[in-house]
Amino acid sequence: MRIRTIQAKSILTPQQRGFLTSGERPYTHSLSWATGCGYGKLYCGAFCYAQMLPNWHFGRREGEAWGEALIVKENAPELLEKQLARARNRRAMRIFMSPVTDPYQPIERKLRLTRRCLRVFARYDDLDLLLIQTRGPAVVEDLDLIAAIPYAWLGMTIETDRHDAPYGPTRSQVERRLNAVKQAVARGLRTQIAVSPCLPYSAAFAERLLETGAQRIVIDTFAIGDGSRGRRTAKSAFAATADYDWRDDDIAISLYHQLSAYHEGVAWSGAGFAGIPGRL
Repeated sequence: MRIRTIQAKSILTPQQRGFLTSGERPYTHSLSWATGCGYGKLYCGAFCYAQMLPNWHFGRREGEAWGEALIVKENAPELLEKQLARARNRRAMRIFMSPVTDPYQPIERKLRLTRRCLRVFARYDDLDLLLIQTRGPAVVEDLDLIAAIPYAWLGMTIETDRHDAPYGPTRSQVERRLNAVKQAVARGLRTQIAVSPCLPYSAAFAERLLETGAQRIVIDTFAIGDGSRGRRTAKSAFAATADYDWRDDDIAISLYHQLSAYHEGVAWSGAGFAGIPGRL
């Protein structure tokens, strides 16, 4: 993994259209402290829509593939402090951290940029929502800090509980994420599981998700969640190797109905992500 650092000019990106604004409570901003992702060489890198976006296309160097480079905005916490300090509408701010690079990818343990950004948020108690969306179980190291932010939600991505296919997480990854959710819930954090995108799962998956105690569960699909009705996913390595019809939403719809029978906080795709209640 090649790491390059830059001095960014802004860290909060306004959201005016697209996936994150498709619900009743749309996000006003996104926050990503890097371009690229340290998880790019894992299974999720094969289908991640972020590798199709302009910021990666124009930020990478010639010949660099997704997962081979990370462009780090090393001044992200300082920029966040400046932007929050001068914001006139903090009470309306709903921030998604992060839609294009995981805030708890492996290098976070060295850089601590997410932790430093969280410390900035903890100094402001008047925002409406901060969603910290990750598939990294290392988030448990920051649960106390997240708990100090009154408008924070933790979102944990768990696409499936199957570990017997090349397109899914390992058994250890599944267990660590489920345990991270349970720890967050036990700590009193508002927590959401994102089955995003929904991959083929075992018969016990719905029960395992419910057992975590997460307040919300959002189900998403490739065709809806990649923001291009599946066109981005169709260009991915995953689409060329998947041993099932990834365009078929039936597995996701079935899981949605299974969970909805026992949990009031089950939601669907973009409207679900942009449906988290805030403080307004």
